[in-house]
Amino acid sequence: MNGRARTVALVTLAAAALAALATAATAMAHGGGPGKAGGLRGAVGAGTSTLVTDAAKRLNVTRAKLVDAIEDSARSRIDQAATDGDIRKEDVAELKEDVSDDLSTAMGISQTRTVASNLGITTAKLNDAFRASRKAAMQARIDAALEDDRIDKERADELKDELDDAELPGYKAGLFALGAGFGFGFGHGPRGR
Repeated sequence: MNGRARTVALVTLAAAALAALATAATAMAHGGGPGKAGGLRGAVGAGTSTLVTDAAKRLNVTRAKLVDAIEDSARSRIDQAATDGDIRKEDVAELKEDVSDDLSTAMGISQTRTVASNLGITTAKLNDAFRASRKAAMQARIDAALEDDRIDKERADELKDELDDAELPGYKAGLFALGAGFGFGFGHGPRGR
């Protein structure tokens, strides 16, 4: 499968899950929006690998078990898409290889309910673990910005208050996974102003 066909197939598989979570962008715009410096605007806050590692600890499972659950869910979804005629059967092996090679791809294709089922837990428990992991990562980014003098204590406290009020996504990050311009913006000037 060429790069374009693979991209189209991956986007097709992930589109349904991402569309359901589009409203998360509105919730996270709470303290600012794209282009506003210093606002609490992101939900990801950490790389996929770091996020999965932290969530696994919160779920009291090994990272390997969580990764397996995610990858198994993604592979099942690929199989279903091939059965339904949404992707070509000859592309299945390559898509599954992409899932094995890239955890972000696996998460994008996987479904929350099947990941939870693979782990023997509820979707609520899975979402809560990822939500807590996202929050911890964002708190660490605020603390790092404060320590590096990119923001002052007052701004750090404001961001933490916004974070406490924010409704963070759970397992699926929705539009934030697409890099839609959201994330902590600490500005370009001194002290994030």
